[in-house]
Amino acid sequence: MPTITNKRITHPGQLGAGYTIDDGLGLFRPAHYEVTDCIVDLSDLDLDEIDECCGITYGASASFTRCWIRGAGKLILCGSGDKNKVDVETGKRVQFYNCLLEDGGRRFPEVQDGMEVEMEECVIRNWGDPSRFDTRNFGAWAHSGGRIYALNCVFWQDSFWRPLGQFVRDICNHVGNAVNEYGLQALLRPITYLPGVCRGLMAGPGGQVSARDCWKNHWWIRLEGLKNSMPMREAYALVGDLEMMAQRLDTATRPVVASMI
Repeated sequence: MPTITNKRITHPGQLGAGYTIDDGLGLFRPAHYEVTDCIVDLSDLDLDEIDECCGITYGASASFTRCWIRGAGKLILCGSGDKNKVDVETGKRVQFYNCLLEDGGRRFPEVQDGMEVEMEECVIRNWGDPSRFDTRNFGAWAHSGGRIYALNCVFWQDSFWRPLGQFVRDICNHVGNAVNEYGLQALLRPITYLPGVCRGLMAGPGGQVSARDCWKNHWWIRLEGLKNSMPMREAYALVGDLEMMAQRLDTATRPVVASMI
């Protein structure tokens, strides 16, 4: 079982052979990976230099524990979208425990091709970051046989507002995607026009999502399949705990600068 611990990943290919070359952490071998106490932060790179912060594809499965993932246009992809890989990806599971996912464009995560994602005590925050926007915004999305189960998670947006050009491109691309999925009848469905900043946890064709004891900090964030809401005080406590976790990881994985003396 490959184990990745106490790493600070800031550019694709950093971990060398055995990982994809265009993702921060690209897992594509048929093995189960344990990823613990890691930062994957691609914030300092241009969007055209990177693909995903994390990609789990081609039969890989993984558990992420106490990780801070941020800073790409596409944060996390589970399932490659390649038709010839559906058989090996179906049923593979990815788990996120006590993770902070924030400040990206979309895929918080995106799950497809029969893969399953479990998220427990995670914070999903600020999808649709203007500095990381490419085509459209969304948080967690399952489709094409993908499943997402969220338990005791917080979905958070600092603000509804985005630059006007981003709003227009985002909605137009959501409309185009809906037409691709449902045909022209999609134009008659109000949800087709939902801005991406509102799409916290949603299912597309063939996907399933559920949320239990989760919380959102604005009424306009859509969480499909929500059963019971976490008390606000517990939600704020979880956010505070994961922010402190991120600070500890930042300190623990910071590069050591050699002394000049």
